Amino acid sequence: MIRFCLGVFLLLGVLLQNGCAMERTTAESSVVDSYATPDDELDFLDALERRRVVTNHDAIHALLMAAEPEAHEDLPTDYESRVNRARQRGWVKEDAELPPNESATVGMIAVAVCDMLEIKGGLTMRVFGPSPRYATRELIFRQILPRRTDNQSMTGLEFIDLLSRVQERMEVIRAQRAREAREVEEENRAATEVAPADEAT
Repeated sequence: MIRFCLGVFLLLGVLLQNGCAMERTTAESSVVDSYATPDDELDFLDALERRRVVTNHDAIHALLMAAEPEAHEDLPTDYESRVNRARQRGWVKEDAELPPNESATVGMIAVAVCDMLEIKGGLTMRVFGPSPRYATRELIFRQILPRRTDNQSMTGLEFIDLLSRVQERMEVIRAQRAREAREVEEENRAATEVAPADEAT
């Protein structure tokens, strides 16, 4: 009896560790089906926030918009093209099958976020790349993502909250790069101004 109870306990632990889901949720449609253009971005995000689950199609569309804010007009306009762009960025494996209306995994979203925030992670991520499991752990460690497993899903509200925090951090990165570029430019200008004086002496 003790062995039986112990076995059940271990099985429950495995299920919890893997997100308590053997099959993924499939929605009837994705929000992007109704709001697909750059002009629809606010309506898209507002509708997505109310969804019980974020689909692959919605997650990839939203992540691409956040990752490429200056190129909204050039973003892919259909699901296949969006997935191809995600593959090019390393968010999705080449052989991965992602039904558009199936719930997106935290792991897939975490890999995209690590790319967007240029997070290299620890030794394992640096050697083997940002796998869904280790990307999720890295974001949890940095307190960007609440404690989750890579196989779990996200609600629309959770996803929008994560996206907002990611965009804030991206703004910090852009500001830091702009400041560094100005400093280099000022150093170069100062060097060119000092050079003639040195030659004269």
